[in-house]
Amino acid sequence: MTIVIRPRLTILLTSVLLLTGVNLLVDAWSHRLFYYKKLEAIRLAQNPNLLFLGNSLLDHGVDELALLQAARDGSLKPLDGALGGTRPPEHRLLFEYAVRTHPGIRTLVVGIYDFQITESDRTEIADLNGNRMVGVERRFPLSEVASDYGFGPLDQLELEALRWLPLVANRDNAWQYVDRMRGLRCVMQLRQSMESMGMLPASTNSVGSAYGLPALESANLSEFDTNARAFIEHPDHFNTSYESIFNQAHGAGMKVVIVVMPMSPYHRATFYVRPLWRSYVSLLADLAARRNIRFIDGSDWAPLPEDFGDHVHMNSQGIHNFSIHMGDELFKIAKQ
Repeated sequence: MTIVIRPRLTILLTSVLLLTGVNLLVDAWSHRLFYYKKLEAIRLAQNPNLLFLGNSLLDHGVDELALLQAARDGSLKPLDGALGGTRPPEHRLLFEYAVRTHPGIRTLVVGIYDFQITESDRTEIADLNGNRMVGVERRFPLSEVASDYGFGPLDQLELEALRWLPLVANRDNAWQYVDRMRGLRCVMQLRQSMESMGMLPASTNSVGSAYGLPALESANLSEFDTNARAFIEHPDHFNTSYESIFNQAHGAGMKVVIVVMPMSPYHRATFYVRPLWRSYVSLLADLAARRNIRFIDGSDWAPLPEDFGDHVHMNSQGIHNFSIHMGDELFKIAKQ
């Protein structure tokens, strides 16, 4: 009997030790991922008083020197809290983390893309991959994450399990990392060849090169119109995440600014000329005014195709133009 049990016990203990070791290695490796680096950048920021929030359009999308020069305010200390590949629930977590870490933040600038702040929040545990792994981070209390995502008791149990099993939580990230490294090498080789012929340098953000990102645009005009109409029919609230963000910001005495991010001529000509979009923006501006939020339509701030790496992501030239406009708007706000 003992002869049978001991080998099994040895195998079991070896398996447990192996899994524990692999989990520790994956946990350490995950500190190299973009979402973790963003959280660390927020934590290590030096007394910021201006917070930018959004997705990949704003992640690394601010030319700080141009912004400060246009704002004519040397006391501004911006913090880029935007993170590519994320949605409003992650923005809420990032906002809460930034404010908790830096209570001196006095201005919040939210850069929006299409229907980002009005479309419904719908997230399942399985959606928390890539940069959305922010929601799995152990630095956030489980109760806070559950509240921000609207997770029930069973979801919380699954989330807690993921927090203690980095190997499982990062399964998608690991494959994406391998694919990105393999694909990026080919893309960059091609890109370098094209740059040598005079093409603009590639822009990057926390989900890699902007040129290699999957399209964020609506699949078709019908889908775009449907999203616009959903808010037009009930233009009395932002989505759950941004309702919370704006309420917390106002409660802390912050100035809040919503800016429609610059879009390429293609995107504006395809989507933003539509009557439903114009109605959407008008009603969104009205809602912002009622909530004491400054609303700015900056969709044409980078007017040239040469300002973009794709239909929605600015390159360094577009980022520079955006930052000048944004700094000027901050100057106007400060004078009010």
